[in-house]
Amino acid sequence: MKYLNIKLVALLFSLLIAFTSCNKDDSIFDEKVEKKAEEKTEENNNQNGEDGEIISFTINGEDLVKLKTYNVTGKNLELQKDTKKHQEIWALVKKIIPLSHRNRISEFILYSGETSGSAGFVFESSKDLSTWKMGIAIDFAYDGGFNKNGELAYTIIHEFGHILTLDKNQVNSSINESDCSNFYTGEGCAKEASFINQSYNKFWKDIWGEFNSAGEDETKRDAFYTKHKNRFLTQYASTNPGEDSAEVFAVFVTRNGGANGNTIAEQKLKLMYTYSNFVELRNYIRGNISNTSKNSIKAKSSHNFLPEAGSWKQANTIGKPGKLHCASSH
Repeated sequence: MKYLNIKLVALLFSLLIAFTSCNKDDSIFDEKVEKKAEEKTEENNNQNGEDGEIISFTINGEDLVKLKTYNVTGKNLELQKDTKKHQEIWALVKKIIPLSHRNRISEFILYSGETSGSAGFVFESSKDLSTWKMGIAIDFAYDGGFNKNGELAYTIIHEFGHILTLDKNQVNSSINESDCSNFYTGEGCAKEASFINQSYNKFWKDIWGEFNSAGEDETKRDAFYTKHKNRFLTQYASTNPGEDSAEVFAVFVTRNGGANGNTIAEQKLKLMYTYSNFVELRNYIRGNISNTSKNSIKAKSSHNFLPEAGSWKQANTIGKPGKLHCASSH
């Protein structure tokens, strides 16, 4: 009996040591997890933005989820802390980009337009062009008041137009330029039936050599636009086929009624009307945002109205020809 009791005590003592050891290991593991989480949070905060970044988010359905905050001071720090403005901008984005398309945005960035010189941008965040980063200049969004004259709405629609006409449904990123028999966007080879490929073949191909000859020379690019003015809905659209497609989409959405006349510029609008997915998005946006003349009393009191087609500040400027989805300037 005594021998049995000794064995029992020894067994209990062994179990106690094992239990304590496990708890200690679990404690160490928990500390490591917590430390990694803290390091990850620290990594995502207090970064130095290269292009005026203030704060960025991921998107979870209807909601923004804070991803990164950047080292900013003064006015930009105030804008970083102003969650009401973040949500007001996001509310307008949701009126333009339906839930079914928001999963294409991997990161939503609010930045300083004064620093970068642009009002908005998009660029691909995945090789297959399935996801994109979108940026909106928060200071410009409130220039003269939120969405004054519909400028912010137009910017969002323009940038959304880039995603729609350059994503994986329109462009095959696995085909390099030397193997591409269609229009090559820079990100990949445009699919045969894509809007940008059809637009290039119908409206750009015959002047492509002349466009390339103009290069970065502003005088030559102005001359190119002047000569071919009837081909473009805005001067900014003459920047390149990518900006042209985004401008066609923006005018397509904001203009009351359809195409006016039969110029090449208007034929581009007619072409866009043949894509049922674009028509559905047009109806979604116009159903969410009032299309009101910017001179009316109602428009002045509305934060959500659409601008008059082609009236945005940069309509009569030209962007950088080498970038098919460069940031829209302010």
